[in-house]
Amino acid sequence: MANVNPLQTKHWLTLLVTLFVMVLIAHLAIITSASGQFNIKKSVLTTAFTTRTIELPNPTPVVEKTPDVVPPLKPVKPKLAAVAARKAAPVAIFLPVESTAPPPEQPITTAAPTPAAPADPTAAAPAGSDAGLPSTEPTPTTSAPTTSDAGSPPPAFTAMNSGAHLYKVIFTKSGNSNQGKALVKWQQDGEKYTLAMTASMLFIDVFTWGSTGLMSAMGLQPERFSDKRYRKSEVAAHFDRVQGKIIFSANTPDAALLAGAQDRISVIWQIAGMLSADPKRYPPGNTFSLQTVSSTDAEPWLFTVNESETLNSEKGPQVAVRLTRNPRREFDQKIELWFVPALNYLPARFRFTETNGDYVDVVWQSVDNLPNTVSR
Repeated sequence: MANVNPLQTKHWLTLLVTLFVMVLIAHLAIITSASGQFNIKKSVLTTAFTTRTIELPNPTPVVEKTPDVVPPLKPVKPKLAAVAARKAAPVAIFLPVESTAPPPEQPITTAAPTPAAPADPTAAAPAGSDAGLPSTEPTPTTSAPTTSDAGSPPPAFTAMNSGAHLYKVIFTKSGNSNQGKALVKWQQDGEKYTLAMTASMLFIDVFTWGSTGLMSAMGLQPERFSDKRYRKSEVAAHFDRVQGKIIFSANTPDAALLAGAQDRISVIWQIAGMLSADPKRYPPGNTFSLQTVSSTDAEPWLFTVNESETLNSEKGPQVAVRLTRNPRREFDQKIELWFVPALNYLPARFRFTETNGDYVDVVWQSVDNLPNTVSR
C-alpha cells in the first residue's frame, strides 16, 4: 500500500474547511436578507391569526390563509364596517318592548272610533299647501277590530295624497358635514302603495330605501322593504302574512311578524297618517310602539310625542309635532320625526343619529303632486 503524504492530507482538509465556511457564510447572508423581506408579512399573519382564525388549534394552517391576508387589511375593514352597521341596527328583538308591541295603542286612552271621518276636519282645516291633502282614505277591513287587545280600538289612518317630495339632506361623519338631497316618491290608490326614498350627494346615490304593500283602515301593510347602499348589493325584507313572519334576503334568521309592523321608511308615513286621522289621540307625553323592520332585523320602536316646535321651512315658520324614539341599547339610533299639522302632518323633517354623534338630517323643501295611482 502506497504511503500517504501527511502534508497533502492537511492541505485538502484546509481546503474543505475553507469551502464549508464560505458556503455557510453565503447561506447566512441569504437567510438574513430573506427574513428582512418577510418581516411585514409575518407581522400581518400574526395579526390576522390573532383576530380572525380563533378556531385553528395550531399555527400550521396559517400558510393556507395567506391569500386572504396578503392584501393589507383593506378587504377586512369593509367587513368590520358591515358588522358595525349591523350593530347599529340590532338583530334581536328587545324583549321588554316586544311584550307591549302587539297592542301598540295600549297606552293610549283618548282613542276615537275606528272610522277616521270625524277627525278629517281637524287635520284638514289648516291645509291649503301644495303638499297634498289627505283626500283618499282606505276602506276598512273586517279584520281591523280584532288586532287590538285590552279593548282599545285600532288607530285610525288617513292617507296623504300622492306626491314627489324633495328634501335637503345633511350627512355628518366624524365631525365633518356634507350636504345632499333626497327624493321621496309616495303613491297610493287606496288599496296599494309604493314608497321610495333616494338620498344622494355629489351625484352619487348614497342609499335608496323602498317599500311596497297594501293599505287598510289601520294604515300601511308593507309586503317588501329594500335597502340599497352605495357600491353594495340590494338587501330586502319580505313580510309573509300567511306564515306570520318576516324573511330576510341577508343571512339573518326569520323574525315574527307583529300586528301593525312597518319598515324604516313606511313607519314615517304611517305615523303621519295616524296623526292626520286623529291628532287628539296623540297628546304630548303619549307613547306608542310599532314594530319596525330593516333589511336585517325587526324590533319594536317606542315613540314618544313631545311638545310642538317651530321649524323654519321653505314656506316660512311652521309649527310641528315632534316624536322621538330614544336609544335603548348600545348601538340603537335616536330617531326624531317632525310633522306639520298645517300641511296635513307632512313629514317635514326626520333625523337619524348614531351613538357616536354622526347623523343624517332630512328637511322638506317642496313637492310635485302625483296621481293617486299605483302601477307595479
